[in-house]
Amino acid sequence: MQSERTIRLFAGAREAVGSDTARVSLPEAATAEEVLQVLARSHPQLSGLLPSCRLVAAQEYLDPAARVPADAELALIPPVSGG
Repeated sequence: MQSERTIRLFAGAREAVGSDTARVSLPEAATAEEVLQVLARSHPQLSGLLPSCRLVAAQEYLDPAARVPADAELALIPPVSGG
């Protein structure tokens, strides 16, 4: 079964998509890695940025193999630099 999810986008990811959110259809019990794969297919303009991004669920960074909680807010965090 699939569910529609909204992923908040920041910085370069937001600029690439032209929006502060991305809507994707995810399988139940998707892993963080699967979410990134779905994003790459549905928003190809993110494909160059995704390898260095982290997926966040409920304000916690997820390991690639971690399951994405069904009710958690999702965000894609690109690398941040500064000084």
